[in-house]
Amino acid sequence: MAKRPGPRGNTGTLARMVRSSFDLHRFGLTALYALAVVAVPVAAMLPPASHEAPTCVRPWLDEAALSGLWSQHEGGAEGDPVAFYYFHGDGHGLYRYGRVGLNNTHSFDYRVQKGALVLRFRKTGAEHRLEVRVSTEGDRDWLTVEGDPEADGATMRYFRQRGPVEASIDPFGDGPLPAGRLWIDHRKFATGGAGFSMYQFRPAGLDGRGVGWFHRGDFDDWSTEALTYRITGDRLELRFSLAGQQAHTSFRLTGADKDRSFWLESDPRDFWHSHRYRDAGPSFGSTTWGSTPPPAMFAAP
Repeated sequence: MAKRPGPRGNTGTLARMVRSSFDLHRFGLTALYALAVVAVPVAAMLPPASHEAPTCVRPWLDEAALSGLWSQHEGGAEGDPVAFYYFHGDGHGLYRYGRVGLNNTHSFDYRVQKGALVLRFRKTGAEHRLEVRVSTEGDRDWLTVEGDPEADGATMRYFRQRGPVEASIDPFGDGPLPAGRLWIDHRKFATGGAGFSMYQFRPAGLDGRGVGWFHRGDFDDWSTEALTYRITGDRLELRFSLAGQQAHTSFRLTGADKDRSFWLESDPRDFWHSHRYRDAGPSFGSTTWGSTPPPAMFAAP
């Protein structure tokens, strides 16, 4: 089993952004990444990995060489394993593990120092100095991590699935609210720290159906659960894919713009208690699981 960061450390950039405002324009690219980078199930299978000797091993390591998403597993179906590192290119990154449809995320800061990769996990403050190398085998880049902290110190290899991402908003109609929006409940705890729960709904079709995700955590570590939904009037039907759970509830919307709220009468992710979520801005576009991102918001399982 991989080592999991434990007690809470400092809240990261994303948390500070969200606490200050739920306006999408205040989130910034890092916030967009952290909330949506890990939401869409794999959409395309990749060719099998080559086991030939590297045709090129880069003699240097820098942030440009690391930038992108590096995965242990080929593209898969719902329920297949997920394990990847993502380096955003600005010193922020994440490690995601679990299965397509239900997974967990550890966020970290990173830097390249004297040819080594230094990771500092935000939740625990644990810091690791790692020997890594980037090589090319055929048409695929590989990242080899010696002493991988997410694999009990073993040497692990990850292949590059895509480079840095570009953000954009879906230009088409989102369907009836709450479709096409992020809805968040972010709270400070009297015992210290803060946490959030969030519904993320992609735009709905003409029949009110769409896909989405439920996120829960503290912006340093959080879980993501895939779902499908259908909006019919003031009724919301939800199906949580991997859990195989179906639920339905009535809902209402109050306020407008920055003060808009989404109220669930019976929230299946709060033990069927009524729950209020605030509008945190538009949801994000999706992309396939290819190696080259289209001009749309990145997404991952």
